[in-house]
This record gives sequence, C-alpha cells and structure tokens, in this order.
Amino acid sequence: MARKQHIAIFTTASLPWMTGTAVNPLFRAAYLAKDGERKVTLVIPWLSRKDQELVYPNKIIFKSPSEQETYVRQWLENSTGFISGFDIRFYPGKFSLLMRSILAVGDITEVIPDEEADIAVLEEPEHLTWYHHGKRWKTKFCLVIGIVHTNYLEYVKREKNGMQAFFVKHCKQLAC
Repeated sequence: MARKQHIAIFTTASLPWMTGTAVNPLFRAAYLAKDGERKVTLVIPWLSRKDQELVYPNKIIFKSPSEQETYVRQWLENSTGFISGFDIRFYPGKFSLLMRSILAVGDITEVIPDEEADIAVLEEPEHLTWYHHGKRWKTKFCLVIGIVHTNYLEYVKREKNGMQAFFVKHCKQLAC
C-alpha cells in the first residue's frame, strides 16, 4: 500500500490564544485532513506555566500538552461540526514580551520524523526562522510553503519612518 503524503503545519500560536496564527492553521489542518487522503500534523508551541499566564485569556492554564490538545480539539469540533483526524504535536516555545510573540526553542523540525518530511507549511515563517538553529527547512522537507499573516511593513509605514520601514522590509525578506 502506498504511503499517504504528509503535510506538517508549523505555527507560532495555539488556542486558547485567539490569534490568526492559532485559528487559521487549526482550520487548515482540519480541512486538509477531512477527506483522509493525506496525513496531516499540526505542530504548535507548548508554553511554560508562566508564559501561559501571560498569553492565554481568562486564566486558562494547561498542566500537560494532552490537556491542551483536548481543549483545541473540542473547540474545533464545536466550530466545524466534525471530528478531524489530524495529529497534534508540540514543540517547546517561549513567549517574548518584547516581540509579543511566541518563539520556537531548539530545532522544531525534529518533531517530524525524516521519513514523514514531505511538505512543511510555515505559518508566520519569519517567526519560525528567527531563532531556528536546526536543519534547514528546505533540506528537511521536500517542499516548504510559507504563509505570512502579519504585514509588519505596513505597520511601520503607518508610523512614517522610512529608515525603519527599509530595515523591516530587508530583515523580513532575509528571514523568509
């Protein structure tokens, strides 16, 4: 029997933090896995209790990744009306107060075994590559797709700071 193509979706946020980088990849994983024609894995950050307290609303705290996975799956089922058959895996993450973002700690490509490294979808690739010290994404995976959610350059342009806009543009291009 032929092996199903594997799609690994890496993102920088997870529920209960209601951001585009938490919700959009979750829906992407659910709908890509819905027909059962491919294997899909959603790779999300696991935060320390201290970081969870900073990020998650309403004092929601998880004691374990499996507890958070249950929360995510229940929210998804309530939102879509179906149970989806994708995997969820966690990588160690750290919340940066300065950047107001979750950053990956270590080589998060290791979450996916080499024999399953077909397609990687990087949600907010500039965040996922900022401190990435592991295998090059394009070396590990056959195909890498980046989805940019936030137009930081537009934010900077609104501030009318030309030099800063130039810097942001080139840093973002380099990271992506």
